[in-house]
Amino acid sequence: MTDAPKQKKPHPFAGRLAAPSCVIPGTVAENARFLNGRTDEVALCFFEAQSCLAYTEADLPPELAQLPLRFHVHLPVDLPWPTRAYDAGDIHETADLALAVCDKAAYLRPRLAVLHPPEGDLARKRRLLEQFAARWHGKSAVPLLLENVAHCDIVELGHGFLHDQNLGLCLDVGHLIGYKQNCLLDSELPETAVLVHWSAPGKQDQHLPLTEFSASEYRTAAGIMRRFPGTATHLTEIFHWSGAATSLPVLAALLTGKPKGISDAQP
Repeated sequence: MTDAPKQKKPHPFAGRLAAPSCVIPGTVAENARFLNGRTDEVALCFFEAQSCLAYTEADLPPELAQLPLRFHVHLPVDLPWPTRAYDAGDIHETADLALAVCDKAAYLRPRLAVLHPPEGDLARKRRLLEQFAARWHGKSAVPLLLENVAHCDIVELGHGFLHDQNLGLCLDVGHLIGYKQNCLLDSELPETAVLVHWSAPGKQDQHLPLTEFSASEYRTAAGIMRRFPGTATHLTEIFHWSGAATSLPVLAALLTGKPKGISDAQP
């Protein structure tokens, strides 16, 4: 494999760029080695609980810890949230499964974990997340972030919910735009984002390269970019390297609000 390309000048997100662990065909290890030198951090896409629990050293070899990369974990999207009348024991099973998946990467010292909220009415979401967070924090020191998804814009959980449950925010810009989450856009939450997911929504949630932003989507993205804290990590959540790579100049241009690879003819 050829050496990773060297940038001629510092990228404006130097030290704060992340990419998914599935941008080329192959194992997590092969992706991490490929990304070494191309990004600062790897999002371990542990999307399927049982598949990830079955990972062996072929997928996650010990030598990955020697790479000059940071790591974080995206927890499974297929967690078995209780659907019947439940008590704390039910959610403990869900949280413990998430903890077990995260523990597969413990030797890589993941600096945070991202969780999709459960579906359901507001009372159910709040109760499940409160119990999940309590179980997680009782067993793990890895910070836990909630991501805005189609069925939960995070704002709906109530003012102070994240703070009260010791949770952080992973703000997905593609979801915000694609699902028209204007309440999130108009809230004070963007200013608190720890991690930012970037993709063009396409038809709501297609995770397209940022070159596919329409002009209006680009303006929204540029506006919210100016609100993120300087400490936030920015993840190009596009699951092929060609799309992630072509998105980087657009991501940089968003800092200044200047168009980059976006057609002004688009609505």
